[in-house]
Amino acid sequence: MELDVKKYKNQFELNNAIVELITKKGDEKYSLEEKQFIRRYSGSGGQGSKGAKGEGILYEFFTPDYISELMYEQAERHGYDGGFILEPSCATGSLIRPAKDYSKVVGFEINPVSKRISEILYPGATIHEGYFETAFLDPPRFTTKLRGKITWLPQYPFSLVIGNPPYGLYKNQYSSYFDKKLFRQIEIFFIYQGLQMLGPGGLLVYLISSNFMRNGDAYNYAKDEIGKIATFVDAYRLPSVFEFSEVPTDIIILKKK
Repeated sequence: MELDVKKYKNQFELNNAIVELITKKGDEKYSLEEKQFIRRYSGSGGQGSKGAKGEGILYEFFTPDYISELMYEQAERHGYDGGFILEPSCATGSLIRPAKDYSKVVGFEINPVSKRISEILYPGATIHEGYFETAFLDPPRFTTKLRGKITWLPQYPFSLVIGNPPYGLYKNQYSSYFDKKLFRQIEIFFIYQGLQMLGPGGLLVYLISSNFMRNGDAYNYAKDEIGKIATFVDAYRLPSVFEFSEVPTDIIILKKK
């Protein structure tokens, strides 16, 4: 299949279209050149002015490689034991790449192209196409909360939850299933529910908006609830790390009690 180059407004749209075409090869082998090219897929974060559409404009800000490596270094420094890893918003797999054993990695991703890229680049990883919320709902329809257990994932409990979760007000097709008072912000959902996925002593390492660490009243209730199940280990204030966003970010490290 060939692309009609003239239909794309700019190089951003064209590159992503080429990547999408490459990922449709199915289970065929991918060359090194193809893998290097599909790593250029940038998603839609901050790209509304370039023609991007959908939820990705708000959420698809991919983690730079040097930040991913730093986050794994911190996980090992603070006691990650080599067990199963959960990446609840994995995109194209920036936070899967540094893992030493991809067969121990489980991810969730709502963008089917990003999900397929993760599968191609990191063979052995288990990537679920869907929202992180579905990990706590009854499969396959995901219309009721699970009873008597945390999740249906067979790898539970995890030793490490690592990710770059979305930020902002929590409202999507699954948000009504969860505590509205606690989960006013979507990053709180990812923190609290990520902690639920850990075994005792397991680590959560996230790249999140600096609002969580520096804002007072807006996050106090959530911080109190998180403090009941986890201890604060460390945090790092970062400069701007995303190509198309100036949102200040922190790395936070929490340990499940």
